[in-house]
Amino acid sequence: MDEAMVNKALREAMILLELKHPNICKYKEIFVGWNKEDAALSVCMVIEYSSVGDLAFIIRDKRRRMEKVREMVIKNFLGQMVDVLVFLHSKNVIHGNLKPTNILLMQDLSFAISDFIVPTFIKDEVKFKIRMKDDEKTWMAPELAEGKVNSKYDIWSTGCIILEMMMCSKISVEIYFQLLSQKEKEFKQVVQAIKIDGKQLEPILEELHTKLKYTSNLCDLVQRMMEQNDEKRISAVEMVELQYVKEALIICNSSLTGRKRSPVGLMNVPYGADIDKLLVYMQSGIDVEEVQIPALKYMVYLMYEAEVLMASARIIPVLITLLNCHPKCLEIQAYVCQILLKFAIKATELSVEDGILFSEAVINIVLSVMESQRKCVDLQVVICKLLMVLSGSEAAGKLIGQANGIQSILMTLRMYIDYSHICIPCCGAIWSLVTNKGNARTAQLEGALETVWQVLENHLQNGDVVKSACSALWALSLEETLSDAQFEDITLLLIQAFDLHIRKENSVKNICLTLSSLIRMSELVAFRILVPDMQHDGLKVIKESYYIHQTDAKVVQTICMVFLDMVQYEDVLPDLISQKVDKLLNEIKIKFASNEDIVTVVNSTLLKLQTIDGKSENEGSKTSV
Repeated sequence: MDEAMVNKALREAMILLELKHPNICKYKEIFVGWNKEDAALSVCMVIEYSSVGDLAFIIRDKRRRMEKVREMVIKNFLGQMVDVLVFLHSKNVIHGNLKPTNILLMQDLSFAISDFIVPTFIKDEVKFKIRMKDDEKTWMAPELAEGKVNSKYDIWSTGCIILEMMMCSKISVEIYFQLLSQKEKEFKQVVQAIKIDGKQLEPILEELHTKLKYTSNLCDLVQRMMEQNDEKRISAVEMVELQYVKEALIICNSSLTGRKRSPVGLMNVPYGADIDKLLVYMQSGIDVEEVQIPALKYMVYLMYEAEVLMASARIIPVLITLLNCHPKCLEIQAYVCQILLKFAIKATELSVEDGILFSEAVINIVLSVMESQRKCVDLQVVICKLLMVLSGSEAAGKLIGQANGIQSILMTLRMYIDYSHICIPCCGAIWSLVTNKGNARTAQLEGALETVWQVLENHLQNGDVVKSACSALWALSLEETLSDAQFEDITLLLIQAFDLHIRKENSVKNICLTLSSLIRMSELVAFRILVPDMQHDGLKVIKESYYIHQTDAKVVQTICMVFLDMVQYEDVLPDLISQKVDKLLNEIKIKFASNEDIVTVVNSTLLKLQTIDGKSENEGSKTSV
C-alpha cells in the first residue's frame, strides 16, 4: 500500500478499538509497520487472545469422525452471530473475512469473531490476492468478484459457515460427492458449485433436511442467507424477526430478545473447580439468568466426567429449582433438560430405576416445560427422549401417566408428525408407557393407535421410525379392539414396511412382533399375509427375511413366532403347507438345533402343520376304499 492508502486503512481500523461486544475479540493496539517481504507499508492489528480453539478445529474433528453437528449447537452459534452482526452493521462496520478459523471458541464456550478486514484492503486487488489464498476465499460472498462489499457480504459468509457445519457427517458427504478421496477439499467444491449456480444449493438443503433431519426452518434460513443476489439476500436486522432466529437469540442469551441482563457473576463461573463448587456458585444466584446460563453450559461440558454423572442426587434438586425459578427462559430449560437426559441415559446403563431422577417432582416440571415450550422443536425432541428413557422405569411410567404425560406426548407427536426425530422418541415412550394398564386405557381413549399408524404411514421409508412405530403399534394393539378394515389396512402397511426394510434386523424383529400380536387377535391378518396384493407378497417377504438374517437367532425366533401364531387357525394350514413353510421350519430346526427357544417354537408349529397332513392322508384313504 502507498502512504495515502495506509492512512485511510488506519482510520478505518481505528474504529475496531472502540468495538465492545462479548462476541468480538478485543483489539488492543493498531499501528503501521514496514513489511520487508512486500517492501511496503502495512497496517498491523493486535488482538486479545484467550480462546480454547476455533470453529475450524471443531468442524475438522466432526468431519474426521463423520459425525453430525447437532442443530442445537448450530442454533446457539447462529444466535451469537446474528447478535454480533446486528451490532456491527448498526455501526456501519463490515467484518469482511468471516470463516471458521476466524471464529474462536472462548473459555466460557461462547464464540468470538476476529481478524477483520478493512474495506480499503479488500479494494486493493493486488494485496488482497497476495494475502488471500484460494482456499480462504471459500466463505467469501460471490459479489466479491464484482468488487462489491456491503453488510450482506457477512450474511453470505455466515450462511456458508452454517452449511459447512451441517455437512460434517458421512451421510452429508455422500449427498453431494459420493465420498470423494480428497476429504479436505469437499466443502470447497460444494461452495464453488453454488457460486456458479445458486440453484445447486436447494437440493443439498433438501437432502440435509430429509436424511440428516435438520429442520426446514434452518434449511430455509441458510437458503436466504446464501442468496446469490445480495440485494435480495436477507439482512441481519430482518433475521431477528424470524421465529427460528428469535429462538436462537434466546438460547444464546442475546440482548436482542429484549430481556434485561444482569451483570451478577458473569465472569465468576468456577471453571476447573469440582462439581460441588459449581453448585454453590449456581445457588448463590439462583434467580439470575446470567449466572445460570454459563454455569449450565459448563455443566453440560462436564457431563462426560464420571464424577459429575455420579453426583446426580446433588445436582438434580438444583436443576428442579432452576426450572421453577425460570419458567420462561428457553435456554435454561434446554440446558437443564439436556443434563437430565444424560443422567437418565446413564441410569439406564446402570439399570437404576429409582431415585430423584424418576420422581414426581422431575416428571411434573419436565411435562410443564413440554407444555409451555410446545413451539420449540429442539426442546421437544430432548424432552421426548427424556420421557422415553424415564418411562423404562415402571414407577416413573405410572407417574408420567398420572401427570397426563400420554396426552402431552401425543399432542407433540401430532404437532410434529412429519418430524422423524420427534416421532422416534414419542413412539418409544408410548411403547414403554402402555405396558401399564392405566396408561394403556388412556392411550386407547386418546386415539394413540391411529396416531402411531399415521406416523408409520408418513415415514414408511425411514427404518428408524418404522422400528419405533412398530414397537408402539405392537404394545397398543394388545389393548385395542379393531375393525376388520383396520386389521387389513395395518397389516398391508406392515408388509410394505417389511419389504422396504427387510435387511434391517431391528425393523424386521419389531414388525414380526407386531404381526404376531395382530394375528392372535384376528384370523384376517393371517390371510392377509398369505394372499399377495399387486405390490407385496407377505409370506414371500417373511421367508426372504429368514435367508437374509439366518445367522441372527433373535430375528429367526421372531419370524418363527409369526408362523406359530398363524397355525392357530386351521383354515390357513393348507396354504402354509402348499407354500412349503414346513420345509423351511425343518431347515431352521436343523440349523438351530442347539437353541432351545427356537426349537420349541418350531416343534409346536410343525405339530400343527402335521395335523393337516394327517387329515389329508385319512381323507385320501377313505376315498380309495
